[in-house]
Amino acid sequence: MAMSGVSRRSVLDDRADRPLTARLEAILGRTLRILVCGVATFALTFIEQVAEILAPLFLIAGIAWWVLVNLTANLHLDPMLQSVVTQLPHSLSLGGHYLTPEGLIRNGVLLVAVVAACRTLNGIIAKET
Repeated sequence: MAMSGVSRRSVLDDRADRPLTARLEAILGRTLRILVCGVATFALTFIEQVAEILAPLFLIAGIAWWVLVNLTANLHLDPMLQSVVTQLPHSLSLGGHYLTPEGLIRNGVLLVAVVAACRTLNGIIAKET
């Protein structure tokens, strides 16, 4: 069956007439592109999964810590209990990292942005392949 003056047979013959090196280069190019896209998709998905786990933990821990510190600072308590409440830390140094409630909240929001960026890039890669 002919379409627009070109038969299926002539298209196949044309493909067979191409030199072997040109066909191998085309196959190698497609294979390389698939491998690069696969590695990029793997890396982006891995980063996305880790960020999806850590973002809510950072946000909840930061908000809870911030509320606890600010709420207890405004309470009028018994002097003995007040001395315990004032011992709540406003920051922590953990393994060489300096943590604050605001820092945890900021990092949680940034991780949410990382998840969005990874999903966007994965979508672009999926459309291109």
